[in-house]
Amino acid sequence: MNKSILIILILILGRVSYSQENFKVKKIKFKGNSAFNDLKLKEHLTLQPSSYIKEKIFKKDPVNYTKSLYLDDVKRLTQFYQKEGYLNFKCLEPEIEIIKNKKIKLIFHVVEGEPIEVASINYTVDSVLSISESLPKAEQRIIRLRSKLRANNTFRDQWCIEDQQLLNEQFSNIGYAYAHSTYSINVDTITSEAVVEWNINRGKLAHFGETFVTGHDKVPEKKIRKQLTYEAGDVWSKKDIDLTQKRIYNLGMFRVSSLRTIIGEERRDTLPIQINIKEAPRWTTRFGVGYGRDDKFRIFGELQKLGFISKTGRVNLYAKHSALEPYNFFLRFTQPAVFFPINSLIIHPFVQKQNEPGYTLENTGLNFTFFQNFSDNFNSNVTLFYEDIQQDTTNVDALVEEDLPESLYSKSGISFGFSLLNGEPKLDPIRGFSLAFNIKTNGLYMTREMPFHRSLLEFKKYWGLSYGLTFAFKGKIGLAQATDGSGYLPPEERFYAGGGHSVRGWSRSDLGPKDSYGKPLGGKSLLEGSAEVRAKLTQKLIFAIFLDAGNVWTESFDYHLNDLGYSAGVGLRYSTPIGPAGIDVAKPIFNEKKSWQIHINIGHPF
Repeated sequence: MNKSILIILILILGRVSYSQENFKVKKIKFKGNSAFNDLKLKEHLTLQPSSYIKEKIFKKDPVNYTKSLYLDDVKRLTQFYQKEGYLNFKCLEPEIEIIKNKKIKLIFHVVEGEPIEVASINYTVDSVLSISESLPKAEQRIIRLRSKLRANNTFRDQWCIEDQQLLNEQFSNIGYAYAHSTYSINVDTITSEAVVEWNINRGKLAHFGETFVTGHDKVPEKKIRKQLTYEAGDVWSKKDIDLTQKRIYNLGMFRVSSLRTIIGEERRDTLPIQINIKEAPRWTTRFGVGYGRDDKFRIFGELQKLGFISKTGRVNLYAKHSALEPYNFFLRFTQPAVFFPINSLIIHPFVQKQNEPGYTLENTGLNFTFFQNFSDNFNSNVTLFYEDIQQDTTNVDALVEEDLPESLYSKSGISFGFSLLNGEPKLDPIRGFSLAFNIKTNGLYMTREMPFHRSLLEFKKYWGLSYGLTFAFKGKIGLAQATDGSGYLPPEERFYAGGGHSVRGWSRSDLGPKDSYGKPLGGKSLLEGSAEVRAKLTQKLIFAIFLDAGNVWTESFDYHLNDLGYSAGVGLRYSTPIGPAGIDVAKPIFNEKKSWQIHINIGHPF
């Protein structure tokens, strides 16, 4: 009797599964998954839900359900899970619900099982050596810090591939151009643990041979060779190859700059280097128009000339108009590799008019900036500046009118800044952090009108919580102080809060002290913080929910945590090649002000 019932149930399930063949898939859901969300799993399916937009606007044909397509998708899911360390993954019979008009809701029932964990990782070099006997301490440390596979962590196939490349690279950095690593994995299915065994064959030690340069025309070859980090006869190193390519590209004269080691089948111990160059056009132009909530209609144009004054110098002529900058004209001359290979000297004369909520001024100035790049993630700059300011309006700032400074004044001094950026990927980070600091002082040379110090520190951190889900945090603190005893700080050097990249429940510069006319006064102390959760709705569309806090205070060293302004809101952004573009909507909370603010941004607010 029981056997008969079982046979009948199997026949019914099979009939239900086949009876919906060629129905449109309207919805797809997963049950039993915890390691990966539905969006991630859908990426591995051939069966995809249909929609009016896909069919009518994007002209995509719907994928109809068939048993064979379902079984193919089960194989795809199984392969995906096994690569992620879930060797015991299973997919049970699907649940199919008929909606209407020959449309179905398809539910995958998955059993993930326990993931395989890495018990230990062992390295053997040339069959007899340990990794500590064959690699310098610096390369050993890189392997320890950057290896993806770690003891007591889940095993993943992709991490093996990435660690394999890392191992080969560290040996190639000390001269072993032919280094090759392989791995074997011993899995204990009872304890769900794996032992990873690495076997590395270094091959012969190689040296740099002759370097050939092709493709250059207007840039002298000696300028290119000056960027080489090696000489013929030195121990070959991939690190030197990469750094040389970076130095050459930093000259800013080339559209393409590639270095290739010429390795023949005979595996010689002396390796020639081929440098292929494709020079950029001597003259280029850029032009753009747009509209923003704060700057309204904006338009800009830029003209660039390469090989200006020196063979590797370049000059840019730039013009811009918007509501915030009625005019901004500047000439920028850049000379790369001045004192060291990866640096630049920038001479930057300009004239501009600024219409900010708190002030209006005309500014004519000249900046000399020395920019030094220490690595892909760390750079610094030092700027000598001179500016003539003409204020059209001066707010009262709690001073009597006869005590206000003249509306025409000069500034001259020095500013120093650095930035440490390791967020990845750069335009839409899901992990890593950034740290930026700048300090500016006025009155060091030529003039001592309104001397001051101004510093700003900003920290950002990104956590990838799961696939498609990221938590982002930003903290910012600023301090400014007049150093002549007057207490007066020029309006353009004060801090302001509120806006699309600040506390988003307020309009630009609207948060903080104001004069009797409601005009923002700015302040000498700034504190801001933001927390944001970003979730991928599709591969391109990102939904965000955020909380911002911050304020500015009139006096220096005057921070009051009980006087912060708070706002909350949501955003919708679309990923583009230049970063996410989207809209944020927010309004103040714990505050009498209740109006909504809309901000349109290119790139994430932080």
